[in-house]
Amino acid sequence: MNDILLTTFDLVTSFAMLLVFIRFMLQFAGMDARDPMIAPAYRATHIVDVFGRIFPTVAQGRISIAAIVLMLLIRLIDISGKAALTHQGIAPIPLFFQGTLSLILDFLRMCRYLIIGSIIVSWIVVFTNSMHPIVAIIIRLAEPILAPFRRITPNLGMLDLSPIVAFFAIYLIEMMVTFVAASLLPMLG
Repeated sequence: MNDILLTTFDLVTSFAMLLVFIRFMLQFAGMDARDPMIAPAYRATHIVDVFGRIFPTVAQGRISIAAIVLMLLIRLIDISGKAALTHQGIAPIPLFFQGTLSLILDFLRMCRYLIIGSIIVSWIVVFTNSMHPIVAIIIRLAEPILAPFRRITPNLGMLDLSPIVAFFAIYLIEMMVTFVAASLLPMLG
């Protein structure tokens, strides 16, 4: 019974984290909440707007501090809830650091998945010569991640190397954060 409860709890927190991440990326990509394809995501994550009354947005409203804080709270609830369900305790300071580091890793992982998704849907567009609105949304969500890498990769016409470079750069950052986490967390207890 405890395994089912633990799995259900993990599923709920992972889904909540994914929803808030999508909301963060929608706002980061500058996508309009009035778009009929995007409006359900904004409605499903209305709690970000509630947190937005406390935490401001930066970069002309594109970076939602409220969404980041909400993702951190979800991650802290996830870690402490799993510890409680397995009858283990976790002190506040290790909880905060473990939550922050796992949030950074989750965020980087989701960015990598978004890049992979944009690569796959771009191939679908090329092979089918049609673009569904969902495909356009995925491509637009990945654009803020890929844009800095497009400036540094050579222009090879139809071949875009920026997703590959971005994927490996994010993977390297993820490995560095994992190394820091492996070094830091044992010291915290």
